[in-house]
Amino acid sequence: MITYFASLMFGALIGFVSAVPVGPTGLICIQRTILKNRSAGLLTGFGAALADGIFATIGAFGITIIIDFIKDNNMFFRMTGALILIMLGIISYRSKPKPREIKKDNAITKIEHFLSGFILTATNPLTAIFFLLAFASFGTRIHIDSYAIASTLVLGVIIGACAWWFLLTYIADVFGHRIHEQALNKVGRWFGVIILVFGIAILANALFKITY
Repeated sequence: MITYFASLMFGALIGFVSAVPVGPTGLICIQRTILKNRSAGLLTGFGAALADGIFATIGAFGITIIIDFIKDNNMFFRMTGALILIMLGIISYRSKPKPREIKKDNAITKIEHFLSGFILTATNPLTAIFFLLAFASFGTRIHIDSYAIASTLVLGVIIGACAWWFLLTYIADVFGHRIHEQALNKVGRWFGVIILVFGIAILANALFKITY
């Protein structure tokens, strides 16, 4: 029982740490929380947490075929993620936030929020490598020697990642409500520009490596 608890806590720590760096997914999560509502940001984060869980599964169970596939198609995943970021950046820049009292997301919009968080995280090969290295480095200390232990680790990763998205959206929601509604349009445009720059930088880096 102690081993399972240690595995769960270790997984939660890894999941939390992997989600903390505020990259493109974090920016989109903050933007949606401020300009729409907290549930929009949470759904984006939960999509990212699911992708983390899948990568954690690959690392914990040592599925080398999938790991090799991710490494071999590193540029494809990076370019796909970059193009999605560019598209989201343009949409964010051009969209006008709705007044807070009438912002309602339908089921399709909620699915889009979730899928965007999932795809952006899933197309980042560095996430897969992070979990692989983390489990390779510390796996022997907690004895990842059974499917039950590995599954507990993965569950912990998802819990830890979700905990970060709960915390991030809470902070963004608190500060977001202090922003005057007339300034929301400018905030949305700035987030759009930052997300667009992220996408262009990732795409340029990928193209540079392909060319040279």
